[in-house]
Amino acid sequence: MTQSLRVAITALLLGGFLTGAVGAAPPVFPPARVNRFIDHMVRTHHFGHEELVAWFRKIKPLPSVLRLMHHPLEALPWTAYRRLLVTPARIDAGKTWMARHRDALVSEEEHEGVPGAVIAAIIGIETDYGQDIGNIPAFASLATLAFGDPSRAPFFRHELSGFLRLCRRNHYNPLAIRGSYAGALGIPQFMPTTYLRYATGLLHHPPPNLFVSSSSAIDSVGRFLSAKGWLKGQPVALEAVLTPDHAPPAPGLIGVPCHPHALHRAGLLFTHQVGRDTWVTLVALKGAFETHYWVTLPNFQALMAYNPSIDYSMAVFELALALQPAS
Repeated sequence: MTQSLRVAITALLLGGFLTGAVGAAPPVFPPARVNRFIDHMVRTHHFGHEELVAWFRKIKPLPSVLRLMHHPLEALPWTAYRRLLVTPARIDAGKTWMARHRDALVSEEEHEGVPGAVIAAIIGIETDYGQDIGNIPAFASLATLAFGDPSRAPFFRHELSGFLRLCRRNHYNPLAIRGSYAGALGIPQFMPTTYLRYATGLLHHPPPNLFVSSSSAIDSVGRFLSAKGWLKGQPVALEAVLTPDHAPPAPGLIGVPCHPHALHRAGLLFTHQVGRDTWVTLVALKGAFETHYWVTLPNFQALMAYNPSIDYSMAVFELALALQPAS
């Protein structure tokens, strides 16, 4: 089928879906961008053209997704953000969940080196330990961002492609899958390409189902963090104290990797011995009455690979500390 004929058929099949009805036009996806995406999926990943068109006809843009994307929870001040995520209820629920899945968590720590409390903290923050995996149609949310968010459209087109490939591989109906407003999926809230690459479990056939299997979610989160550089037995972050005779550290020190001795020269003290060749990063978190300083280490960067937010990674760290079994 020629390129021109394929485009013509796509336009005919999509019809009113892309052009809108008479009167107050509903939100629509840009026809040219949808056509290019469909052609790419047919040419590169060998999807059926008519099948893709039929799926796109059954979804519509979700304006609320764009609003949520540009007003994320991470935009809150640290104290408000922490108060929402690191709660007594989440700590109690996490301890119960860890007891229920103790064997899987212990096995994962032995295999990948990632503490069970860290895995539990991530799953607890992401989905309340699997209780809330999201209720937004994933195909529609990813398409909305892929074709309607100029700042991150290439990223979400890649994720939309990954989502359709994931559904094909696992025999999911793409119109039935639900997730977060950003298209994150399952108990660990993996983006589709992350799901494709890192989803694993004790049983690999059929493919691990991160929507229902906590043990597979545990295994997959551990595998992801290990691949992102998690160092077994190493700390995540160290609280630093500014000596009274020093001014607050210069902005150039905060958020920029540096050697520990640079922090010592700035009057920041921390109690854990750090290797001479270890680069660290200083993080400043504004509390209700004062600023708290943390020296973050490579394991913190592994957490940042999960969600590139300092506040998110610090919330995971603090929740994991609260969930850590007493020694």
